[in-house]
Amino acid sequence: MSQDIFYKILNDHRELSSLPQVMVEVLKISSDADSSASDLAAIIMKDPTLTAKMLRVVNSPYYGRIQKITTVNQAVVTLGQRTVAAIALSTSVYNAVNKVDSSIDRKRFWRHSMEVAIAARMIAESIEFGPSEEAFVAGLLHEIGTLVLEASFPGDFKRVWRLIEAGENQAALEERTWGTNHARVGQFLLEQWGVPKVLGDAVGNHHQIYNHGDRSPENMLAQIVNLANQISKFRVYNMPPPESNQLENKDIIASNLGLTNSALAKIEENLISEVIKESGFLEMEIGSLDEILCEANHLLYRQYLTVENLLRENRVMQQQIARDQMKKAALESLKAIAATFSHYINNATAAILGRAQLLELGINRGDITDPKGIAALSSRTIVEGVETISTILEELKKMTTFETTLYHDDTYIIDVETKIRKQLDDLANVKISVGA
Repeated sequence: MSQDIFYKILNDHRELSSLPQVMVEVLKISSDADSSASDLAAIIMKDPTLTAKMLRVVNSPYYGRIQKITTVNQAVVTLGQRTVAAIALSTSVYNAVNKVDSSIDRKRFWRHSMEVAIAARMIAESIEFGPSEEAFVAGLLHEIGTLVLEASFPGDFKRVWRLIEAGENQAALEERTWGTNHARVGQFLLEQWGVPKVLGDAVGNHHQIYNHGDRSPENMLAQIVNLANQISKFRVYNMPPPESNQLENKDIIASNLGLTNSALAKIEENLISEVIKESGFLEMEIGSLDEILCEANHLLYRQYLTVENLLRENRVMQQQIARDQMKKAALESLKAIAATFSHYINNATAAILGRAQLLELGINRGDITDPKGIAALSSRTIVEGVETISTILEELKKMTTFETTLYHDDTYIIDVETKIRKQLDDLANVKISVGA
């Protein structure tokens, strides 16, 4: 997609073109190492709605405060500047984005976004990547480009979304339609807001395929959000089971981050309960507990079906392996039988040929009288018969030298049969007339 179309998106949605001035100042202060808690508190207090929200959050059961906090300055000191900035940015973005018209289920959208945000923070904390609040914010914002695309291209989006829900890859389909994808659109939007570049890069690369061993510091946050998105269970749409390259990418990123399987499993185990808890104190509407549990049960059922199908495929594979092993065993037996039969038949045919040659030699030397040529004809017939037997043995040897009988196609078998039948027919057509 050209830069002109990016600007078209922003021109169509002026409400998204910039963050409120208070949020711009919050971002500036929170990234300034020399700023103080009172500096941040002074900016937040410029916005009465944000001030009230901050005090509700810090006094929520989530933080387990015994003594009530009544000032923003106390809140900043209690939670820390980065946490306060993350909460403030989350609140501002949540309010701004919800003003955009969309047919996408907003509860499912924010449920997925919250799950990725929390997963990203938990991953960051597990690998001691700091600050973990940056991972939370990047995770929360990672899908914002989807809403922007829908609002800007409602007709095309409706068609694309149907294909996505039918199982097509979202990013690939968006690339074919608009020349970009929701991740890049979201990254561009964050650039306009003045959000730190590391956050925008994480949003823009949350579908990126990474190389094994990529531990560069500039890619760490992006890989954290990428992995958090992959382990997310609540989705904006019903996704098909992951493909092998996606599973491989998940393992590669976990390895790059130094995250063990047990640590990742622990994060996934606690994820849903954390989503329910934190969305409550951040006052984000992600659905009722019944709705969340209903979707969780649906996900569990889908996973059950996936496991059942895998077990079924495994059983079929095991049966096929057993059949192949039986064929291999039968072929080995056939090889042994052929070798044994060849040994005895070769001895017998050698003896027969020896007698036939003696007979022919006796006739030629005149030691045997054969006025009607019956003995000579019989000798030739015996030799041809033995040669036919030798041909059959030779073809049998060829067939048993293959690793598996599956290599013998119909054409090969027909050719062998034709060759042998011709020799047998020629042998049968030899007539020996015995005159008086």
